[in-house]
Amino acid sequence: MGRNPLVMIIDEDPIFRQELQGMLTPARLAVVADCGYGVEAATLAEELKPDLILASVEDPVARAVQTIDAVRGILPNSPVIAYSSTSEMSVIRQIMHAGARDILVHPFKVGELLSAIEMAMRTVDTEAPRQAQSAGTILTVFGAKGGIGKTTIATNVATAIARDTDSSVCIIDLDTRFGDVAIMLDIEPQVTVAEMAAQVRSLDRQSFKSSLIEHSTGVYVLPSPKHPNDWRQVEAADIKELAQFASRIFDYVLLDTPGAFNDIVGAALEVATQVLVVTSVDMASIKDTSFILDVLESEGFPDDRLFLTVNHPNGANTIRAADIERVLRKKVFWEIPHDSQMTMATQVGSPVVVARPRSRAAANLTGLAAKITGRDATVARKTSSPGLLRRLIPVGQKA
Repeated sequence: MGRNPLVMIIDEDPIFRQELQGMLTPARLAVVADCGYGVEAATLAEELKPDLILASVEDPVARAVQTIDAVRGILPNSPVIAYSSTSEMSVIRQIMHAGARDILVHPFKVGELLSAIEMAMRTVDTEAPRQAQSAGTILTVFGAKGGIGKTTIATNVATAIARDTDSSVCIIDLDTRFGDVAIMLDIEPQVTVAEMAAQVRSLDRQSFKSSLIEHSTGVYVLPSPKHPNDWRQVEAADIKELAQFASRIFDYVLLDTPGAFNDIVGAALEVATQVLVVTSVDMASIKDTSFILDVLESEGFPDDRLFLTVNHPNGANTIRAADIERVLRKKVFWEIPHDSQMTMATQVGSPVVVARPRSRAAANLTGLAAKITGRDATVARKTSSPGLLRRLIPVGQKA
């Protein structure tokens, strides 16, 4: 290689990332990117194509190993040097299996690091690159009718994923009518979807992420505009591009949609990795859901991306899942039971999985989040086949 290697650092500790850059400076090694674990690392690797990756492996070890595996899949010719404070053989085996060329025991000396880099660059292989997979999961929460709990589901699932998986999560409020995500999470909108969509073609990661509101749960939020008229300037193509841009930064991007079908909703469906099709158990909601499923089928929308989710907003209705399946000709993926604790949590501006973690609703929605991320959970209803889970797992995660 005629030039000094371009280096990428993957480490959850921003302070040590800076220290590591200082170690590399005397050797005239240019650091082109530094970030934490997850889909952002894979995206940066794909875009910047560094010659060498330095990757920390600390808790959560599984997430670190998944990140190395994903980066190696994108840049098989760029060696990975891992470093870790653990000497457990089980962890070492995981790191090597993910494709690391060398492993340093942390803390290490500058000489050890530079020697490992020199050796790794001597043995760069020439195997053909595999297909890059650097985008996170885009989950659209959709329903043909308003008032059926879509926003409640979206905010709770986002919170549970962020809490239970160490994944990065962003929720974008695309409700062109009311936009209640900010209210549900008790936050004051600052920069909104309309403003971000208007400048989507000139966005960079830093400015985008700094414009979001980081909720106390760890979920990043892009609220809906305060005034419905602001949506008039938003194009469906911009929403699609905005969601795709967010998915290159976050492991999970949730799109909350209104109880209507318009161009914005169409874009949210088109760009989705998976769609939770929400219906309540009242006949009007079931009828509207039947109609919209027929429309999507006629338009050739992939059926395996649609996951029917039944929400029971009250305990009065006796319609069973089997009845809904028969009417809609589609299996129910998930049922959410009625729980008064859900309403109480909403009134205090907090997801029920946080405000009432021991409640029936919290357990159920935590189970739904586990199903979406491909993790096992003991829940009231599990109806999807194993094949469905693989499409819901973010980059590098093993089923």
